[in-house]
Amino acid sequence: MYRPLKYYSDEFMKNVNNRAKEIMSFIYPPITVYEDGGEITIEADLPGFDKENIKVTTEKNAVVIRANREIKTDGNLFENQRPEKVFKRLSLPLEIDTEADPVATYNNGVLKLKIPVKNVKTVKIE
Repeated sequence: MYRPLKYYSDEFMKNVNNRAKEIMSFIYPPITVYEDGGEITIEADLPGFDKENIKVTTEKNAVVIRANREIKTDGNLFENQRPEKVFKRLSLPLEIDTEADPVATYNNGVLKLKIPVKNVKTVKIE
């Protein structure tokens, strides 16, 4: 291939890969959110992250998940689509109980949060 054309096409593909990683870090991680018994449970897939590098903060009606990692490789790196940083802000349909403490566990690459919410009561059906 003609050298300048190859150079520009390689640079273009690097730029596309970098933009794709930025988009993935916005979309990533896949999550599941559900309410059960006065608690909101959030499960987020974060494989490859150390739990020391995962930060979770709560707001009145939102949860923010931040994570980062350094990807090191031996040898020549040809492609890397795994995100190095994650930022996910989830707006919740219920108000978080700020007086109660949320519980977080990280097992097998899955972050699981249990967050108490206000004004949710289970109705017993007779």
